[in-house]
Amino acid sequence: MARLSLVPIKGNTYYIPCPTNIGIYIENREATIIDSGLDKDVAKQILRLLEENKWVLKRIINTHSHADHIGGNAFLCEKTKCHVITSKEEAHFIQNPLLEPALLYGGFPHKVLKNKFLMAKASYVTQIVEAPTVLVDTQLEIISLKGHSIDMIGVKTPDNILFIGDSLFPEDILSKYSLTYLWDVRASIDTINTLKTIYADLFVPSHGQPIQEVAGLCNVNENKLMEITDVIHEFCAEEVTTEEALQKLCIHYDTKLNATQYVLLLSTLRSYLSYLCDEGKIEASYEQQRLTWHKKANIN
Repeated sequence: MARLSLVPIKGNTYYIPCPTNIGIYIENREATIIDSGLDKDVAKQILRLLEENKWVLKRIINTHSHADHIGGNAFLCEKTKCHVITSKEEAHFIQNPLLEPALLYGGFPHKVLKNKFLMAKASYVTQIVEAPTVLVDTQLEIISLKGHSIDMIGVKTPDNILFIGDSLFPEDILSKYSLTYLWDVRASIDTINTLKTIYADLFVPSHGQPIQEVAGLCNVNENKLMEITDVIHEFCAEEVTTEEALQKLCIHYDTKLNATQYVLLLSTLRSYLSYLCDEGKIEASYEQQRLTWHKKANIN
């Protein structure tokens, strides 16, 4: 992989631009990193950058438990015995990573789904945090950013830099892919609205460039959520199974699926269907030994 570099943001706050950005905060030459990247190769480069600056890894804060955010944990924990901090629900997946492909697949995952993009190596968790809070012995603020993942958190440094995990995606990613993974539509909308009210000098998403003005990107992400919701709602004008809705969604957004993308998108679709059902816009029918969805009567 390409050689990674350290980018100063403000004061003692830095980040490592990467397919999944890594945040760093330094206090008394001790480093807190925010997420650890996809795998051992990324972790080795994180450790190299810390050592080049004569910093010691004190702790990892995982915003959530998806493999591209925790994949470096195992290597870094083995080499440094650092602390690992995350929220309660995400901790289960970090310590038991088989749960991630199992959740997405809806059963015991077959071999092809046990890949590094869905299933990181297990690592320990030393501290559970419940947002909102300030991390003990630091001035790092932990905020709740649920939606993309079950119990995702963000981290705000004393330099007023907010690392926001996967709560927002850059406009170019949404334009290119449209269908990004999502656990809870309602929680995602609530998180987007919360981010509009938070003041920070810079917001650092896990994917893409840091941004100063977050309101515009919040609107872009919310509009995309609503667009996808409306598209799926229209699919339910006629009775449709979940698999049929998935096929229609892929055709609509010109999306090709491999095994990993299939389980991610199918899980995401189910979350949208649950949201529409809970909002009273569609109904589920369990007849003839199958599940189908259809628009609720008198709902446009």
